Amino acid sequence: MKTQDLGGQARHDMMADPDHDAYSRERFVQEYVWQINGHYHQGNYALHDKKLKPRDGSALSVQEQRKKVLAEPYGQMWSSLRRVAREWTCEAVGPSVERQLDELIDKARQYRQSNRKLGSLMLDPTVKVPGYVDVDIHLKPGGYHTELTEDDVFAGAEYERTTYMNTNGLLGPRMDKLGKQVADWVKATYPNLKPKRILEVGCTIGQSTIGWKEAFPDAEVYGVDVAATSLRYGHARAEALGCAIAFSQQDAEHTNFPDGFFDIVASHAMIHETSRKALRGIFAESHRILKPGGLMLHNDGTPFRDMKHPIDRLIPDWDTHYNAEPFITQMRSMDLAEFAVEAGWPKGSTSNTYADEVVGADAARTVSGGACYMVVGRR
Repeated sequence: MKTQDLGGQARHDMMADPDHDAYSRERFVQEYVWQINGHYHQGNYALHDKKLKPRDGSALSVQEQRKKVLAEPYGQMWSSLRRVAREWTCEAVGPSVERQLDELIDKARQYRQSNRKLGSLMLDPTVKVPGYVDVDIHLKPGGYHTELTEDDVFAGAEYERTTYMNTNGLLGPRMDKLGKQVADWVKATYPNLKPKRILEVGCTIGQSTIGWKEAFPDAEVYGVDVAATSLRYGHARAEALGCAIAFSQQDAEHTNFPDGFFDIVASHAMIHETSRKALRGIFAESHRILKPGGLMLHNDGTPFRDMKHPIDRLIPDWDTHYNAEPFITQMRSMDLAEFAVEAGWPKGSTSNTYADEVVGADAARTVSGGACYMVVGRR
């Protein structure tokens, strides 16, 4: 896959702009990441098919497959190179963000204090960071919640650029593609649903939240996360992009919203960063705060059972053990629709679904760039 130019990322007033040397370094790391994830990862398929595939026609478990791949010299090389790629991402971006941090903090304060602000930001210092988040997720030192200084926005500013780099721009110039894709699927599937209030939980900097707001401009759109530093940046970013979002610091298991407050509760690439216990609470809370007839839509990675080739499971399982994302393998091995019923959703009200990308004025469902998995519940 051709590497997307980092210059294709949407610029705005809150973005930390790299200088010439920082930009060159980021370009090198981005190309390196995509060579490891693309060209070199292809060797794992060949390794499996030629040497590791059971001759009796049986299938290796996810854990057996990882251990066998990493017992081979090629697998060890690939794993080491991928680990370095993950570490280099933040090392490439972080220093240039740090050099601009004081200016970014001042800008974020100005957006919060402006009489013309579009959205809002409510922070709650009593919110405890759950243990499952209190890790160096994606090998980012301190994760996305650690505060470096007063009114910090470092983690959010770094996240915006590292995520674009790691996804090779596939989430769009503003990284809002997942929110747009699921929102467009809702429009096509439930044309009579006219949501008044929409919530994204685990919103980080609100990139997908903005996708929901633009899909449903008349709705009140909310975003919650436990990380104040990411929320400060996310609020200022939304203001800079002219988007009204109500951000608040809350735990997705225990929000302060009243019963039946929302028409839609969604998340994007968030639930794999939680835990089995937390996910039960998130599903239950989603049910509580939805109106009758409302939709729960938790979008995440493809379940292992739906993957076409056994090696397709390798990268997410590798991330579980070497990228500080300990719940991925378990989450992708679960039937989330059934688990939502265990968490209190009525039997028959949930399903495992794919949101094909909706293209064309007639909202015909065609795949353009891929379908994304989600567990759906209808209240």
